[in-house]
Amino acid sequence: MTAFDRRRWVLTASVVVAVIVVAAALIVFAGADPLVGIQGLVEGVSSSPYRIGEVLVGAVPVGIVALTLIPALRAGVFSVGAEGQIVVGAIAATAAVFAVESVTGGAAPGILYWLVGLLAGSAGGGAMALLPAFLAVRWRVNEILSTLLLNYLAAGLLGWTLRTWLASPDETATPQSAKLPEAAALPSLLPGTRAHWGILLVIVIAVAFFLWRRSAASTRLTVFASRPKLALRLGATRSRTIYSTMLVSGVGAGIVGWIQVAGVNERLLNSVTGGVGFSGLAVALLGGLAPIGIVLAALFFSALTAGAVGMQSATGTVPSSIAEVIKGVLLIGVACIAAYQRTAVAALAPAAAPIDAEHDTEPAHEGGRS
Repeated sequence: MTAFDRRRWVLTASVVVAVIVVAAALIVFAGADPLVGIQGLVEGVSSSPYRIGEVLVGAVPVGIVALTLIPALRAGVFSVGAEGQIVVGAIAATAAVFAVESVTGGAAPGILYWLVGLLAGSAGGGAMALLPAFLAVRWRVNEILSTLLLNYLAAGLLGWTLRTWLASPDETATPQSAKLPEAAALPSLLPGTRAHWGILLVIVIAVAFFLWRRSAASTRLTVFASRPKLALRLGATRSRTIYSTMLVSGVGAGIVGWIQVAGVNERLLNSVTGGVGFSGLAVALLGGLAPIGIVLAALFFSALTAGAVGMQSATGTVPSSIAEVIKGVLLIGVACIAAYQRTAVAALAPAAAPIDAEHDTEPAHEGGRS
């Protein structure tokens, strides 16, 4: 383990400890016993199979977003556009499923619906991610700013979609699409819960990135974050790095959009993201950009939300919204981790040999800079 990795894990552990201290303080301020509150939190997560299923359901989208952000964050590309990419992926997946239903007369098997929804969601999320990537490469528009603003564009698109071409034929209190065909819904993994087979997808993605971290491509991205000119010698041009890493994160977000529609709500809703995109970024950094760490952090994030209800029932005075406050503290800690990651990588990276100025500039057609 490198010095940077050790320091990053120490910082991550410090954030977790700080969150526990803040949570205990909030419980005391609410006039409750911290031990009773923590006991209620634990029971709210593990007291029944249904509650365990809720933790798993909540961890799936956050985990997928976080895992597919690994390449971008390793390369120093900070995208906050997962919210919008989830929305576009959900719209594309919903439209594709209804198109299959229309063409087949509703007689399509479940596997066809799942495959079409997965591919359409991936394409929608990926396309949404390529737009800010193009802006960053072509005109050097900051990817944080462009992806953040595109989230609002996606939200507007979703609202218009649910009022027009994908609107439910039934009168509803809130805008939503019609319910998906029964065969299109992801089957339950744990009987009596909402936990679905999408959970297995998290495991597959985590294993894939665990193996990828040992590859030369992963090394090139790490070098690009601190020594872009040296990375150019290894074949990691600026344009190729931005396009590829943001495409991966966009595809992951699009898959989440499909999962939220087919596995949780069984219809497209205005609340399809549920803040998962922003939470995914926090979980990725909290997990140290390591697949195992990210899976554990995703479970922790989901357990906070599910357990807060049990805490409210146990204490009678602590509102379930305490989970959002704790997440806010986590986000502050994650911001510190992100700032450290951006500065410490360059400080701890081994000094590279001088590079001839004649060869350290990316070719103009790649959109890079010297």
